[in-house]
Amino acid sequence: MPPLQIDLEDGFDGDTIVVRADGEEVWRQEDVTTNLASSLAAIAHVEVPEGAEIEVEVQTQELSAATRVETPYLEVRVVDGRLTVESSPDLPPHL
Repeated sequence: MPPLQIDLEDGFDGDTIVVRADGEEVWRQEDVTTNLASSLAAIAHVEVPEGAEIEVEVQTQELSAATRVETPYLEVRVVDGRLTVESSPDLPPHL
């Protein structure tokens, strides 16, 4: 499987983000903040096994969500106090 691209989009403000694949940490970034002009905070490229369970944790907001990898892209947002993780077959558009 090609690297998984995880786009951290809306709702981040100085946050610490941890990404795990099947329980193993594969990416961590501190001070992640959404650029309001592009609705993009960060992009993570991670190597994960096909079908792996991906968990995204926003430690500074005490939020987490998980999904199984089925596509090469994930879009992650904080909306109304909830973390959403959505699979996408296409490259997410950003300005």
